[in-house]
Amino acid sequence: GDGAFGVSGRQGLPSAEGSRQFKTPSQSGDVYKAKQSLGQNFLVDQGMARKMVGQVEDTSENGKCVIEVGPGKGALTAQLLSLYPQMTAIEIDQRSVAYLGEELPDLDIRHQDVLTVDWQQLSLDKADGLQLSVIGNLPYYIVSQILFSILDASPHVRRAVLTMQLEVAQRVVSTPRGKTYGILSVATQLYGVPHIAFKIPPTVFQPQPDVDSALVVIEFPKERPVLGINECDLRTVLRASFQMRRKMLRQSLKELLKSKDMVLSDEWGTLRPEVLTPMQFVELTKLIFGEGVTPPGVSVWRGKLDDSARLGDL
Repeated sequence: GDGAFGVSGRQGLPSAEGSRQFKTPSQSGDVYKAKQSLGQNFLVDQGMARKMVGQVEDTSENGKCVIEVGPGKGALTAQLLSLYPQMTAIEIDQRSVAYLGEELPDLDIRHQDVLTVDWQQLSLDKADGLQLSVIGNLPYYIVSQILFSILDASPHVRRAVLTMQLEVAQRVVSTPRGKTYGILSVATQLYGVPHIAFKIPPTVFQPQPDVDSALVVIEFPKERPVLGINECDLRTVLRASFQMRRKMLRQSLKELLKSKDMVLSDEWGTLRPEVLTPMQFVELTKLIFGEGVTPPGVSVWRGKLDDSARLGDL
């Protein structure tokens, strides 16, 4: 399955006809082995790769807004490059950078840890400040950290197309009263609209993971929503609430309320966190901390919770 594939004729998309077709590099285990320390599971099924690439739907000039994170041996990359010749790939594994540099010399590949990417700067460098389309088959152990870094940069990202464990995908899209509803659900749904595009069986990866996976697509609006609070305070409220998800809020927020010298009304105090919508958590934060703004340049979702600079005590 090393044929060259072009995806063409999708409505409103650049047609691959007439553009250069790039051959998918060999996905053989002989090229190099997956590193356990990097949590690598390489995608080896070209049909699945084609389905994933079809979800990007980027209409920027020559695909200059398309960013692939963690290209590995390039199962998605050749197909992406055929459609989006000005795309960028970001990869932490030097073996992959060398291999793809050789196999796909036209590719703009950067040796970097995705968690250190400055999405705003990348958008300015590559895409004239336009919103980016991010796609990646990501190591599962850092997927929530990558998701949080994209949420922090959400006005600079238009769409994120990410593989993750099915269980994490279900948390991302979960609605109030759902068993898996939690911080990841609230945070993602405050800034964007996520859905599970399709499930992915373990058999399309090498080595095969022990779990089912899913492709999650998150759409972000052009403007970041203005919530009228310091979003770091929201994270504090969410963390305290969901640490005791079965308890009423007056119990789970007891310490926080005591530090603010306040009591929640019964209307709020008797609710359990799993029934609140994302916007109700914003209201609750406003009630406890008052109105506010998030300090500029602060990582709301990725910083340590006790980092005083991140909490706005500047």
